[in-house]
Amino acid sequence: MFTKLMLQVGEKSLSSLSSVYEVFHFTFICFAHMLNPKSYNPAMRMVLIKQIYFTAVGIIPLFTTMAFIFGSVIIGVVILLATKYSLQDQIGSIIITFVIDEFSPFFTALLISLRSGAAVNTEIAVMSVNRELDTLKAYKIDLIDYLFLPRIISGIISVTSLSILFAVIMLTSGYIFTFFYMSMDFLAYKYLLINAIEVKDILVLLIKGVSYGLVVMLIPIYSGFHTQGSYTNIPISVLNGMVKLFIAIFFIEVASLLIQSL
Repeated sequence: MFTKLMLQVGEKSLSSLSSVYEVFHFTFICFAHMLNPKSYNPAMRMVLIKQIYFTAVGIIPLFTTMAFIFGSVIIGVVILLATKYSLQDQIGSIIITFVIDEFSPFFTALLISLRSGAAVNTEIAVMSVNRELDTLKAYKIDLIDYLFLPRIISGIISVTSLSILFAVIMLTSGYIFTFFYMSMDFLAYKYLLINAIEVKDILVLLIKGVSYGLVVMLIPIYSGFHTQGSYTNIPISVLNGMVKLFIAIFFIEVASLLIQSL
């Protein structure tokens, strides 16, 4: 009984290590294509523009509304708690750290994952089940250059740019609460934030935006690409892809917190 259990554990461990290796190998190949100027042909650039529009531009109205609401509410809560615990001198640093370093990139990644990550996973899975990917290969079309690379680059650009936009709108809308609760004028609020922000905060926002943008597209593409069989396997592929994606997002967030605490 014990031997059988150990064999099962060993098989699952080897399977997990094999899956991790395949993901890293797939990531390495995509990076190699990303650094190759020949990958950026006219067809690839056309797909890239469409993907950026779908991922980033199309969501801007909803995105700005949510950023405005979250900014007013969350910054208000931060100010109330800081005032309650006599941390008025640290309000600027607390707001900058929470909004720029943590909330903006994390929330943006989650929103893009739910909207675009799931859609890309489904799209690639349907193409795989329908053997459309095999047809593209038969016509000597590079799947990475034509299908995968535009989506990965659009994910990086979209998540990073939307994270910056989200942070700016949140910080701007936070002034509404400070005006009514603390009677603070706009110049005082602006200098409060300017004095608190550091180069480190901008770097953290950019690095997390790029990291989140990479996994938001890479993992769904990988999951969809390996979908085989019938249409009933597509929902399973999307579910597995989204679970792995959320695990990756939380792993990046935890790793970021650990690195910043050093």
